[in-house]
Amino acid sequence: MYVRYIGGMAFSGPTSLGRTGAAGAVDVPGWRRALSDRDEADMSDAQRIDAIRELEALRAAAAAAQARITADFDRSQREAARPALRRDQVRLGRSISAQIGLARRESPARGQQHLRVARALVDDMPHTLAALTAGRINEFRAMLVVKETACLSRADRRTVDRELAARLDGAGDRRVGDLAREISQRLDPASAVRRARKAEGDRRVTVRPAPDTMSNLTALLPVTQGVAVYAALRREAERLRAEGDPRIIAQLMADLLVARTTGRTVEESSSKPRTPTVEIGLVMNERTLLRGSQQPAWIPGFGPIPAPLARHLVRTADKVWLRRLFTSPESGELVAMDSRKRLFRGKLRELILWRDQTCRTPGCDAPVRHIDHPRPWARQGSSSSQNAQGLCEACNYVKEFPGWRADVFGGPGHVVEITTPTGHHYRSSAPPQPGAGPPGSPEEQLQRIIDDVA
Repeated sequence: MYVRYIGGMAFSGPTSLGRTGAAGAVDVPGWRRALSDRDEADMSDAQRIDAIRELEALRAAAAAAQARITADFDRSQREAARPALRRDQVRLGRSISAQIGLARRESPARGQQHLRVARALVDDMPHTLAALTAGRINEFRAMLVVKETACLSRADRRTVDRELAARLDGAGDRRVGDLAREISQRLDPASAVRRARKAEGDRRVTVRPAPDTMSNLTALLPVTQGVAVYAALRREAERLRAEGDPRIIAQLMADLLVARTTGRTVEESSSKPRTPTVEIGLVMNERTLLRGSQQPAWIPGFGPIPAPLARHLVRTADKVWLRRLFTSPESGELVAMDSRKRLFRGKLRELILWRDQTCRTPGCDAPVRHIDHPRPWARQGSSSSQNAQGLCEACNYVKEFPGWRADVFGGPGHVVEITTPTGHHYRSSAPPQPGAGPPGSPEEQLQRIIDDVA
């Protein structure tokens, strides 16, 4: 047994927390309640610093326990699977990863990452796992060590683990990654070269929301191409600046990127650009569009934008198409549309994309790739907006694995409940449309938050 005092609170439990057969003996929910009920007003500043330090160590120990339990769950699921399913390791792995992601309130992709890290720490890196358990490193740094050794054989990975053991104390994020990469490249330089070549296949361009209605447009490129693009933009920006352009270098580089991508001139891509000649979905209610309402609009795949900016985009766009999407005045749901076809196509598909916006699996915000029947077509599920949900590719494939089930519930919000092979249930609701408030009274919303925390 051990006892740890955190800001005047004592926590006790077996030192084997997270190991097979011992996790159930630990009152983890009780710890969580004790932390939430603690009144810190009577603590001195010295005690607060001690508590911050100990809570950080406790969080690291919890991450280590999660890793051990995750590895045990993976092993148990594979052993319990029917022989036919054991041969399909890819689909079985997806099912396991999705259950881990849901339990952590994250996407199946993140669940897969957590599973890989857990298996590496438990099976190949005992020293790194011990450092995490003791609070000498945090979860992110343990993940960095696993990431930088992913291309190695198990024997080389264990060598890296041993060599790093005495060098982790006091090292920051970058230093930990550099140390792991340095040892990995010394042990197996050929695998580092193969990894670099494989990474070229992962090149891509992504866009993510940023504060103040901005966006982060990111290009993952081979280093030579990335440096060449940056150098070309900077060289041209410096030339324009030298010729008297009042914009700063960073603004000029951003405007040049837009101009060269969309075919517009640099002047048109200035600090007050017109909307490029591409189709951008913009969802707003008629009060925002025509009556000066301040209810934010919504760009699918990006998020909310202020009403004045939405009206500005409409006024300055090269072309505008208006498409009326009717919503229920009570719930804010888009009005249902029925189809006799098995596949979701045309306007019905667009309706579901507008409604769901991102993957409906709880914790997953990946772009929608498939329109799925929660009640399968084979079980007389109709191709209607009520029996439809937007899913990313990975989540749709997981749903077809034995033991998984999805059901649609009536009422506001278009609720879909997922049942996993272990019998756990997770619900998701379609996000409210612009102008529609969250379902339920403020008291009901607060109670749901309290119930979720409890």
